[in-house]
Amino acid sequence: MNKMDINMTSQSADEAEPKRGFLHVVGRLLAFAAPFVVILGGIALFAVMLATGPKPEEKADDAHPPAVQFAVAHARPTTIAVSLQGEARPRNEASLAAQVTGRIVWASPKFADGGAFNEGEVMARIDDADYRLAVVRARSQVAQAQEGVAREEAESELARQDWQALGRGEPPPLALREPQLAQARAALAAAEAALRSAELDLARASIRAPFTGRVRERRANVGDYVGPGTTVAVMFATETMEIRIPLTDAELTAMRVPLGFAASTANPGPAAHVSHMMGGRLVTWEGRLVRTDAAMDARTRLVYGIIEVRDPFNARNAAPLAPGMFVSVRLEGSSLETLVAAPRSALKRNEFVYVVLPDNTIEVRQVRAAQTTADEVLFREGLADGERVVVSVLTSPVPGMAVTPIDREGGTAATPAAAPPAQPQGSPDIRD
Repeated sequence: MNKMDINMTSQSADEAEPKRGFLHVVGRLLAFAAPFVVILGGIALFAVMLATGPKPEEKADDAHPPAVQFAVAHARPTTIAVSLQGEARPRNEASLAAQVTGRIVWASPKFADGGAFNEGEVMARIDDADYRLAVVRARSQVAQAQEGVAREEAESELARQDWQALGRGEPPPLALREPQLAQARAALAAAEAALRSAELDLARASIRAPFTGRVRERRANVGDYVGPGTTVAVMFATETMEIRIPLTDAELTAMRVPLGFAASTANPGPAAHVSHMMGGRLVTWEGRLVRTDAAMDARTRLVYGIIEVRDPFNARNAAPLAPGMFVSVRLEGSSLETLVAAPRSALKRNEFVYVVLPDNTIEVRQVRAAQTTADEVLFREGLADGERVVVSVLTSPVPGMAVTPIDREGGTAATPAAAPPAQPQGSPDIRD
């Protein structure tokens, strides 16, 4: 290569160098400007969308009243009933004890656990040989005392005749042997009392049942030596069985039974249906509430009542009502009365109902239920027939609050009131 060619190549390189520098600067400027261009473009697009998009509707000033389900209360003739539980126990139960000393020499076949007996029936006998001898001795003493009285009476009569023969006026008592006659008569009375005591001991050697009933537990057998007060058996009467049941103040009011109630001919007390599951079969008995305690238990705030079931071991019953059975009791009021029924969910906090008035506003009423079951609640007062009561949950109800009532049975919603009235000052905050 000659010198001329080298000079021409150097001149072309010098002319291309400024062009590459300019392009490099422009590329770097575009690299830095691209993010800002994207951001500005997004902002512009968002502004266009806000300007051209639909505007949100303004919220109405009046809030839509909350929807509630209601049910219609209905009046119907009803007998108030209360379900309770209690334990059966005999009205009369006694510990049969010996009254004299001796060895038991005989026992009745009925003198066994569970044995049935009648009043006055001999259950066991104590060896009475000593008591028969005591009766013989007592009768001898009575005979001697009778002879002494007869002798003194005769001598007194002779003394009277002798005194009259002397003609000395009214005789003194000592002359007529009146003190001796009184002593003889007193000795006769003592001898007769001793005879009655000996005869009574002889009779007591036979241990008799004090009432008609059953033997709960036998505690003595033939050959046992017993003394006065020794318990030979525990027995109970089968004439009447009692059931002690706990009653609250509300249940007493519902049954219209006062504290300290006692059944009478005019008021025999509420009927009681007693039942017990026995061998997978429901057995029932009929009884009555005959009395209640005259005081309330200070710890439990309960009043205990007594139900009587007459003749619980009668053959006409499917099974006997035995002591110790834990039974269910359904007490029924003595009269039929008209009560207003509403669904159980209508009673809020066990003391309020929310009534939907004709203008679809809420009225909060404080009520007291006459009876409450799993499905419904019954009222004597506080709710009228045909009124609508809220059965759904209503948070923070306010008296006069407007609602949209919906029939729980599937009816159409009623037209709500235009605007709710202002909340009165000092109204209670009542929540479900």
